[in-house]
Amino acid sequence: MRAARRTGLLIVLLLFGVEAVAIRVEGFVRDGFTRLPVRGAVVTLERPDAAPVRAVTRIDGHYRFEMRAGERAVIRFKAKGQVSRYVVFDASDVPREWTDALEARMDMRLYPPMEGLDSALVASPAGTCAWSEAEENMVWDLDHAAPLIERWQIAAELHLIDHPQQRPTDVQRWMAIAFDLIVNLALFVSFALIALLYLLLNRAIGRLGRNLRRLLLLAVLAGSIALVVDLASAAGPLRFLAFFGVMSGLLSGVLLLADLLVGGAALQRSSGMEEELDVEDDLMEEDPGPSSGSRRATWWPMVVFFAAVFALMFEGIHGLENTLDVWSLAGKGAVAGLVAAAVVAWYRSPKVLRAHPRLMVWSGGVWWFALPLVGIASASFLNRSFAEPVEQCQVWPVEEVTHSRRGINVRVSWAGERERLEMPRAIKEQLTNLDSLRCCTRAGLLGHPFVVRVEPVLTRDHPR
Repeated sequence: MRAARRTGLLIVLLLFGVEAVAIRVEGFVRDGFTRLPVRGAVVTLERPDAAPVRAVTRIDGHYRFEMRAGERAVIRFKAKGQVSRYVVFDASDVPREWTDALEARMDMRLYPPMEGLDSALVASPAGTCAWSEAEENMVWDLDHAAPLIERWQIAAELHLIDHPQQRPTDVQRWMAIAFDLIVNLALFVSFALIALLYLLLNRAIGRLGRNLRRLLLLAVLAGSIALVVDLASAAGPLRFLAFFGVMSGLLSGVLLLADLLVGGAALQRSSGMEEELDVEDDLMEEDPGPSSGSRRATWWPMVVFFAAVFALMFEGIHGLENTLDVWSLAGKGAVAGLVAAAVVAWYRSPKVLRAHPRLMVWSGGVWWFALPLVGIASASFLNRSFAEPVEQCQVWPVEEVTHSRRGINVRVSWAGERERLEMPRAIKEQLTNLDSLRCCTRAGLLGHPFVVRVEPVLTRDHPR
């Protein structure tokens, strides 16, 4: 049954990020000549009155540390066959309310020992990062670092003149460009890998026998588990590879479950249905000879699923965030979507299958996942787009203002609950938990009030 396979290949995965209350320091350790990441480099964070923290770079050369306000640290970089270097990271003057909003990114380039290299250059820090009150951020001291960087580049160029064999090859240059591209587009690359996995499994499953198919799915599942376990604590681009491992494990696991529950074993108990439907012994088998219709069927579930995800993301930003009693609205939309998916599954199932709920559920395919998402997004859109024209305005106290790496989060006290509201950043920057917001709401079409306008009610002048 094609629908069973389509269902197994598309799963909703919700990822919740937890903000760490710390200043994040991260970057890549690269080879000074080729700009390729260095694997196995030891990066050490040294702080007074604290044990050193070490990190060993993986294949992507990424490192990451977290510090708190009031700390001053030295970060040392060391790799086999390379000259060690270090930087100074001074967070002693950072205001504590800014701790979870700051991050500093720095790529460290390590060079091999070079003739005539000034020992004072090696002993000097490659850079110093400190708090800037004017910019309200951690800033690198470029006046000090720029001349040092220029001296390193001159030394490297002189070394390459005497040792031309160490110049990067064309392949290495292209590899460095590809690495930078993957780093900048890591999320999209992970989705591309998921789509590729979908297509490969879709092709393989239709052409393999039952035993080979199950062996393949078990191998993919085992590989996915090993990948996730190995990269469970990874940061940088490798965390997206861990995300791919989670998705591949879910795809192969659900597909294997579909094979076991909805495959030949289920149909062997109803041979009359097989004759009437003229299907193979296994519902998971495909008809030979791919056609343009089958190729469209391969892509269609994936297009529907991702379209539903993006619709929910768009509406989440523009509508759900400022809808009061949003969980009730989301529940109504999800229930409506499930009912619609049940109707789709009923009409897609032949009459002889409707007496077997397990088979009919699989015939719903991707619609069991896509339609609830579409239902939530549609409910929010209808509720806010056809709201009553009359506004009701009230003053709500600001309970919390937090500066995170993603922006500024504002939560107010509404009906005894803490509600997060979206508003222009210029308004957010004025607020503290001593202030209030004058919020104007309209009753939506579905009865859920929606915040359409906010005005700050400031109790004092703010330094920022």
